Amino acid sequence: FVGVSSLPSALACGGLFCQNIPVDQQAERIIFTVNGDGTVSAYVQINYTGSAPEFSWVVPVPNTPDVDVAEIATFDALSTLTAPVFIPPQMPDCGIMPPMMAAGSGAPEEDSGVTVLASGTAGPYAYDVVTSPDPNVLITWLRTNQYTITEAMEPLVRVYTDEGLVFLAMKLQPDQGVQDIQPIKMTYRSQHPMIPLRLTAVAANPNMTVITWIFADAQAYTTNYARPKIDDANLRVDWTQVNTNNYLQLVDQTVDLYQGRAFITEYAQPTTELLDFAPTDPLLLEFIDQYDYVTRFFGRISPEEMTVDPTFDLDDKLPDVSNVHDLSDMKPETYWQCEDAPPVEIFFDPDAVPQGFQ
Repeated sequence: FVGVSSLPSALACGGLFCQNIPVDQQAERIIFTVNGDGTVSAYVQINYTGSAPEFSWVVPVPNTPDVDVAEIATFDALSTLTAPVFIPPQMPDCGIMPPMMAAGSGAPEEDSGVTVLASGTAGPYAYDVVTSPDPNVLITWLRTNQYTITEAMEPLVRVYTDEGLVFLAMKLQPDQGVQDIQPIKMTYRSQHPMIPLRLTAVAANPNMTVITWIFADAQAYTTNYARPKIDDANLRVDWTQVNTNNYLQLVDQTVDLYQGRAFITEYAQPTTELLDFAPTDPLLLEFIDQYDYVTRFFGRISPEEMTVDPTFDLDDKLPDVSNVHDLSDMKPETYWQCEDAPPVEIFFDPDAVPQGFQ
């Protein structure tokens, strides 16, 4: 703006042996819902290590949002149900495993030059929604009110201010601790989900995982990021980790071909498909009831590549995408990395690039 468990083998693979990608504890996970009333809701998981007094969170939004909190269990349930699952071919004799290694008035504060559009509390958080035509005045106000704005964030505050966005700033209430941090829900007027990656870059790690789900009436797609596919023919067992393969490396290499501006569509199905796994999370069941379709995007992006904020739109003509990769017909010697395994080949796909991509 992770912790997940493996998809139950009997459900995902018909009782066959499956593999899953490793869990990324620092992934950025976002759920969007495209609502029928001209609004978008964004649910954002916050990863934070540090002391409670030092916590603050600032994000640009198109207009004053309604603010609430959500539960981490919804993210975990979605991760479990939509993560890639791999069915490898039978291990050949040559594939021997090596040794294991509340709202305000919208009035400007007196003499501050900053308009507080809303203030309130949500769960463990206190928040303000603020705007100013002068980004320097806005930065000063945020710092004065104990919202952390680092030097690296300053030019990005100016960029988003120039683009007409307002800022939601949050911090923990005095009687709340780090253990009370919950995902944030924001609902604002918009037709298209957007991830403010340019601001995320300030605190991002190299090859940071970004997982995004969009619930809507049709499949979602990125309008300004490439949409490449991972060729299953390039999948190979990864002997350095238990029960996994080189999927993440393939994603990294593929996304790098597009200077980090790419998302993989890992799952795209009618929401009723999720009912086959009998989910129990109340919010997820609400999503399934209210929205016809869910799309999952996966990206691995480094800070220096976060130069454009990804935006999304809907297209009801796009084909469904399964998260199950059935490799059982793949040549076993290739997948299990025997001596005659062909090299992995990854190519730039011009058809995956949206119009105007630079």
